[in-house]
Amino acid sequence: MMLRNFDYAIKYFDYKSKTEIEDISNPLINGWYKFVNGVFSALLVVDNNLYFLFGKEKFLITEYHRVLLKKHSNVESKFSLIDGNGVQVKFLYSVPNTKLNVSPFEYIDQDDFKWGDFIAKIINDGVRKRNFVSNLMDIAKTGK
Repeated sequence: MMLRNFDYAIKYFDYKSKTEIEDISNPLINGWYKFVNGVFSALLVVDNNLYFLFGKEKFLITEYHRVLLKKHSNVESKFSLIDGNGVQVKFLYSVPNTKLNVSPFEYIDQDDFKWGDFIAKIINDGVRKRNFVSNLMDIAKTGK
């Protein structure tokens, strides 16, 4: 299972071997990842299910999950993954300067280049979540 790096177009993470690699062949992916303050985080799709990974923890995302984002400072935001029982994960992440950082990808929304916003929009929006999962599953099936 390969995950694509959120910031670098040719970096991938092999989830089974837990290694980061560079690949220009555009391999099939099961999601996206980013190291946040040295901690592995990812959105992973397996068998039509969406998971959020943080460190060694793996959370199956259900309709009861929500992401809350709160501006912490001019350069950081606070991310909280919440389910019906409370906060499951929280961390601070850097907000990139759009004038200095040029994304290697085209995004639907201009805020999608921010890791926390990208995750929040997928988890908090049922239609977008369903589309994210089905698009990755379709790619896995067809190879396109």
